[in-house]
Amino acid sequence: MTISRFMILFRSIVCCSLFLSAVPAAFASFTIPNTTVVEVEDSDRTYNLYIKLPNSYNQIDKLKSYPVIYMTDAVYSLQVVSGVTRLSMDRTDMQQAILVAVSGQQGRSPAASRMRDYTPSVDTNRTQATGEAQRHMQLFANKIIPYMNQHYRTQPWQNTYVGHALGGLFGAYILRNKPALFNNYVLASPPFWFDNQQLLKQFREPEFITKSINANVFIGVGELETAENSEFGQDMVADAKSFYLLLQQKNRLTAANGSGINAKLMLMPVANHSMAFPMSAIYGLDWLFDAKTGVSGH
Repeated sequence: MTISRFMILFRSIVCCSLFLSAVPAAFASFTIPNTTVVEVEDSDRTYNLYIKLPNSYNQIDKLKSYPVIYMTDAVYSLQVVSGVTRLSMDRTDMQQAILVAVSGQQGRSPAASRMRDYTPSVDTNRTQATGEAQRHMQLFANKIIPYMNQHYRTQPWQNTYVGHALGGLFGAYILRNKPALFNNYVLASPPFWFDNQQLLKQFREPEFITKSINANVFIGVGELETAENSEFGQDMVADAKSFYLLLQQKNRLTAANGSGINAKLMLMPVANHSMAFPMSAIYGLDWLFDAKTGVSGH
């Protein structure tokens, strides 16, 4: 073998070995930093909590406490919210917070679990189980939030809820029935049309209108989520506007008692149902947690 041919073969082997050494890294699994998973039991049901701590949690002040942002529809919601807040929180443009995403029931399809757990009433026209939002709300109140307050340095007065689609409807249900559970709500594309608008009708009842509530509520919906453009054939834009006006009406009628719902409605330009959640998460959490102008703690 000549020297030139040897050098060509040597270079080929080196290049090949370099390529092979890079393969494991290319196929290595990726995890969201500072994130752990724990199980929480609800009688015969088990759910996962995906808990992401801010970078400063174990690095700066070991006595510092943090607000908590709770989400439904893990793991999707955690990836979105973690992504849209990471830079802002790292740069301290946004208040740092603990992120908690709650999965569907283990052993049950995500679609079936969320249809059952996030819906506020039983819809007899559906084949899937519906109407167990009350039980799921109690899971948050009795298990999930107490777990976080016991095991992490939280600010119990600073709980934020983030939900999309049925998760947004579930958040509206909590606001209607147990509003003090969270002081901030980000409700993205809530399908108030579910079960002939039963939940939206409950917001018109005197029991809610006269109730003393202090909360910040961000309502986000894509401007394409109309009956003509939506995959559901329902006008979610009109419903979101009606919901916002109901909250405004409540504020006018209960202004004398010093309580109120600080509400913000945003139509996401050229956004459909899928696009509405990331945009609502960005704008809603920025509105709540902006380090300079945020309204969190209202």
